Amino acid sequence: MDLKSLYKNNRLFFLGYFLFVVVSIFILLVYTKKDGFYLLNAYHSGILTYFFIYATYIGDGFFCIALGILLFLLRRRLLSFMVLSSYAISGAIAQVLKYFILEPRPAILLKETNYQYFIDDVTLHNLHAFPSGHTASAFALAAVLSFATKNKNYSIMFLAGAILVGYSRIYLAQHFMDDVLGGAVIGVGSAIICQVFFEKYSGSKFFK
Repeated sequence: MDLKSLYKNNRLFFLGYFLFVVVSIFILLVYTKKDGFYLLNAYHSGILTYFFIYATYIGDGFFCIALGILLFLLRRRLLSFMVLSSYAISGAIAQVLKYFILEPRPAILLKETNYQYFIDDVTLHNLHAFPSGHTASAFALAAVLSFATKNKNYSIMFLAGAILVGYSRIYLAQHFMDDVLGGAVIGVGSAIICQVFFEKYSGSKFFK
């Protein structure tokens, strides 16, 4: 499957994704890193905090690996390998970039400010902010599931889930908007690579 066909078959997902990218770039261009963070954290509540503390785990490696194993046991082998490989690629790219890019996280940049929404019992990291690994994993998973589903209306649900994971990283004061956008680009890019590669082997007996 070439990129043109992939876009045509998953237009709803890509349109939603491009809209997310455009809005993110707008925030990054109009606001400073700190001001954009404040804008996206203008409101906190107990219910939202509880929700995002758990929603962020959708982008955790354990969740992606567990889902991949479950799909394999359910004999969805091709989809299982897609989930696991896209997670591995996005995770590897994110970790390499983190190693070389020592961007500070909100806990450092906002340490001397009056920011009031740091959350108790949430471990705050200091460096290696770019890109957001959780966001990369979540968008890779959302893209893979969207490409695989026959009912493309579900792709909006998958995309919305990935965006919520990305936002959770900002809400929980772990990342800034540029970190989340970087993770989203890496995640979808990794899923596209896997889709194009595994499409060649979709007819293999191993995946039946």
